[in-house]
Amino acid sequence: MPLCPPSLRLAPLGLLLTLGLTSLTLARDARADDPATAFVRAQQDQLRTILRQPASASRDTQVASTLGQLVDYDTVTRRAFGEPCPAEVPGCKDHWAELSDAQKAEVGGLLRRLVEKNYKKNLSKTLDYDVTYQGVSASGGDSAVHTEATSISKPRDPAVLIDYVVHGAPGSFRVVDVVTEGSSLTKSYYDQFHRMLTNPDQGYAYVVKKLNDKIAQPG
Repeated sequence: MPLCPPSLRLAPLGLLLTLGLTSLTLARDARADDPATAFVRAQQDQLRTILRQPASASRDTQVASTLGQLVDYDTVTRRAFGEPCPAEVPGCKDHWAELSDAQKAEVGGLLRRLVEKNYKKNLSKTLDYDVTYQGVSASGGDSAVHTEATSISKPRDPAVLIDYVVHGAPGSFRVVDVVTEGSSLTKSYYDQFHRMLTNPDQGYAYVVKKLNDKIAQPG
């Protein structure tokens, strides 16, 4: 779903990413043994198991810890600010290079909190989905793990196509982007941040305000 300011709807995927439909009931298939796929599947299984526990501060801590093993928040933040620029955006500007170290730390912490919040929100909504793995393809220097998510309660609804973009090697894999129905999480962020940072009436302080506003919203 498109994201547009000023509301700063920083939760694509219907979302996530939360980062995406991250608590789906995961179904194995013949292609699920690829190392990148096995990594995504294992982390998603763990998140689903944790989320079935009664709500508690301990459960929230476990979710945050598991997401920290799944998502490379630093890379997500850099890509969201244009480092590297989305390939499909001609004339893209590297806003990350314009930020001070203190600003980088500030927006990195805020974006991490927002991504965690959206994951936890959507984990509780998508436990009745099955996911089948549809293979892996190269995505620049990354690997895109292709999945197809189908609602168990509404099996006639169209399946949702979700790609988890993984960077690294076995033992150090991390998700650096999630693409739902062709919509990239980090590009959606970039499009919003670019408009704010290039608007003379908004700028960096406005980005921080909108991130804090979104984090503070109930749910």
